[in-house]
Amino acid sequence: MFKNLISITLCLIVCPLLVAQQPAQSASTPATNQTALPAQQTADAPQASAIAERNLAIKNARTIHINSDTVYLTVSTMDRALMRQKDWEKLGLNIVNNPDGADLELQINRLVFTHIHTYVLTDKATSIVLASGRVRAFDGVVASGPMAEQIVKALAAARLPGRPASSDRGL
Repeated sequence: MFKNLISITLCLIVCPLLVAQQPAQSASTPATNQTALPAQQTADAPQASAIAERNLAIKNARTIHINSDTVYLTVSTMDRALMRQKDWEKLGLNIVNNPDGADLELQINRLVFTHIHTYVLTDKATSIVLASGRVRAFDGVVASGPMAEQIVKALAAARLPGRPASSDRGL
């Protein structure tokens, strides 16, 4: 009896898995392929408008506020690291202490019990995430350099003429 119970249980477990793994057969006709192209083009349109909206938010920004949720990477450390970047002066952004008067907000954090420092750059008016990323470093002073480089690179792609805006920002 116990043997029959085990075989029934295995059958109930394995049979749905076998059915789920069978490949789905699809009938592809030229008419369905022609209707798929306009759907794909309309699917790319929202992505293009989202990238354009993100680039417009970066271009229109004049001030940035830095907020740090970790004691390992302070606001002043990140401030200095950003200003040391070679393209920072060309960007024309000012770092402000008042979060209400800023166009952009840079949120910095460190994951608990790790050496991973993360950042998120958002537009304060629309809450659009403009850039995000992470840097693995032992402390915040070491992490601030590569993090500032990533941030300036993302901002420069949209603000500086002659630089192509890439879609591989952040992580």
